[in-house]
Amino acid sequence: MPVAFDYTSGQGNENSAPYSDLRRTHGILNAVGWGALIPIGAMIARYFKHKESYWLYAHASIQLSGFVIGFAGIITGLALNDRIDINVAKHKAIGLVVITLGCLQIMALLIRPKKGSEVKKYWNWYHHNVGRVLIILAAFNVFYGVYLAGGGSEWNVTYGVVLGIIVTIALSLELRLLDKEEDC
Repeated sequence: MPVAFDYTSGQGNENSAPYSDLRRTHGILNAVGWGALIPIGAMIARYFKHKESYWLYAHASIQLSGFVIGFAGIITGLALNDRIDINVAKHKAIGLVVITLGCLQIMALLIRPKKGSEVKKYWNWYHHNVGRVLIILAAFNVFYGVYLAGGGSEWNVTYGVVLGIIVTIALSLELRLLDKEEDC
């Protein structure tokens, strides 16, 4: 943070960059919503189907929370874009793809076929793969946004650790799932 020093009074104070709070809020909302909650919700759907219908409620609740928080992050990003003169076209485009995929996922939920339907396997293929693309793009865009904001390594390390924990848990659950399938 830049420091301003008044030589007449001998006082100094820290000045934050213009709109740094809005930029920080944008980043945190998107990192939490799209970058953490959405992958956690996907993991619940993949690894906890043995918990009857509870997995579906947990999955939907976490995904909806991630979507709402991420949507708020995108709104703050658009407000930030109106206030600062910086070229973030690629970051913005990826964010718009992420929100579009999120909206498509919600619309897909509204037309979800019933269990046993002939089209259910196609719906599942669509829902799973659009979700995977959304998660990958969101994680990339969080790192890219930190880079664009000049957030420094502490922001990348923090999100990297969170993402690493999520991936490690997912890998351990995947191995557990594979062991169960081999036992059958």
